[in-house]
Amino acid sequence: MYTRDTTVAVFPFTRQPDQQDVIIGRVETGVFLAVPPEAVELLEQLAQGKSVGEVADLYQEKYGESADLDDFLTIMEEKGIVAPGSQDVTRTAVPSPQRVQRYHFSGFPQPLARRLFSRPVLAGCFLLIAVALGMALPNRSLVGGWRDLYFPDHRIFSWGFLTLAGYAALFVHELAHLVAARALGINSRMGISNRLWYLVAETDLSGLWTVPKEQRYLPMLAGILVDAVSGSLLVFVLFAHSHRWMALSTLCARLVRAMAFTYLMRIVWQFCLFIRTDLYYVIANIFNCRSLLSDTKVFLRNQMARVIPAVRSVDQSAIPVAERRMIRIYSVLFVAGRLWALFLLLSVTVPLFVRYSSSLANAFRTGYSANPYGFVDAALLATYFLLPTTIGFTLWVSGMIRRERN
Repeated sequence: MYTRDTTVAVFPFTRQPDQQDVIIGRVETGVFLAVPPEAVELLEQLAQGKSVGEVADLYQEKYGESADLDDFLTIMEEKGIVAPGSQDVTRTAVPSPQRVQRYHFSGFPQPLARRLFSRPVLAGCFLLIAVALGMALPNRSLVGGWRDLYFPDHRIFSWGFLTLAGYAALFVHELAHLVAARALGINSRMGISNRLWYLVAETDLSGLWTVPKEQRYLPMLAGILVDAVSGSLLVFVLFAHSHRWMALSTLCARLVRAMAFTYLMRIVWQFCLFIRTDLYYVIANIFNCRSLLSDTKVFLRNQMARVIPAVRSVDQSAIPVAERRMIRIYSVLFVAGRLWALFLLLSVTVPLFVRYSSSLANAFRTGYSANPYGFVDAALLATYFLLPTTIGFTLWVSGMIRRERN
């Protein structure tokens, strides 16, 4: 409870104008909020040592209305922006050690990060991608297809290699986000999460709220850029192999083609806009929609409520008109993204699953004694598929249960 005589300690916070609001937050905790400019003014006055009553009187005098400072300061305290009392917060990193945001690769040299994402390097990357597209468009085999992910023999070696290469590529993808953010002087962190039932890595880029809008795009798109460059290099290898400029064994060529197809699918997956992909964050940033995905889900649920009485509608009138217009447009992309994901499931995942299921079933029917290598090969391959999917599925289900409880 904040009384009129209460003084408040305001922790140093960043501020970034964002249309009519101001994004404030603390880099140490990774918490950022959109507040009106008047809220920033209140915090600045409190930081000067004024009491809650003095700040309330100044607000009343300037705007002709009273400010509900008790609720406002309660929220600010929960978010770690303020703390009761008059402690010296200029030397205090955070009010609670549990709120400290632990950043990864924070020691990565910023000058090196800037060089890696400098204009000459980016121009070279785009040229590389353009040349690879020019090679691949007339010759579809250079990027492979789902059949290139099926290996009738040497399955344990092939999928072991592809699994390790896939996780390495995933790490590099997220590292690209982190390094691009570091080029702006922003620290980030990596983590393990899930997209539906798929196990994925992700980078927390909440620190981008501290920089102007136009500077956020490169860190958001850095992962896709690195994937496109990596895939382009594999296209060059396959192009050289097809013209006999370099010799690859049959297995090696198939592995390279499978990796190229994996990179293609990784980029294609970014267009599944019913989840928070890199492209989703780009769209949300362009149109200044801070809760675009959740608001779109509510909007679609409201459309269902019109025809299904059991579905309860939610009032969205408080959302600005321009943002509501974007939500309507994005709802089409949301549905299209689900259909796109279903198409990928039926055209890639299911055929590959059926092909491998048949192959593994034959190996298990044959038995260990008849073909020890084939049996062990099949068992280990089943583990490769089963373990990541089980972890991802568990995270997906637990996330749904947690959201339902909330």
